[in-house]
Amino acid sequence: MEGELGTIGMTDSQAEEGSDAIIYTDPEDALAFVESTGVDSLAVAIGTYHGIYPKTLKPELRLDLLKQIKDTISIPLVLHGGSNNPDDEVAEAVNLGINKINISSDIKVAYHMKMREVLADQSVREPLIIQPPCIEAMKVVAGQKIDLFDTAGKASLY
Repeated sequence: MEGELGTIGMTDSQAEEGSDAIIYTDPEDALAFVESTGVDSLAVAIGTYHGIYPKTLKPELRLDLLKQIKDTISIPLVLHGGSNNPDDEVAEAVNLGINKINISSDIKVAYHMKMREVLADQSVREPLIIQPPCIEAMKVVAGQKIDLFDTAGKASLY
């Protein structure tokens, strides 16, 4: 079972529910929560937002806090709101102990950007022509994220 402690922000009305203000996960609270609930993994609040960041909001992960949390608890850590964060920060979060990252918005954006491109051709009307390139675009992003998360070839570990 996955627990979540703290809050994740919300970028816009299309994003998954989130909070107006981020309440960061406190390492000592995380320890007490894990011990009292017995959760198998913990989603931590280190500065992410659900959805795609608008130009007015700069993503910035609290990697220092993540390190403190990882030093305090030993269960797998999860990053909700992982889409649209800088690759270098995500890679460092993985190095510091994040084991699962939710990237739904990144996948959806790839799909819909390709769909807009395909539908720009006004003669296209057949779903069997529209869908395959959109699905391929999602696969490309998923493959990039698998490499970024350093998870290629590791399915057997789970």
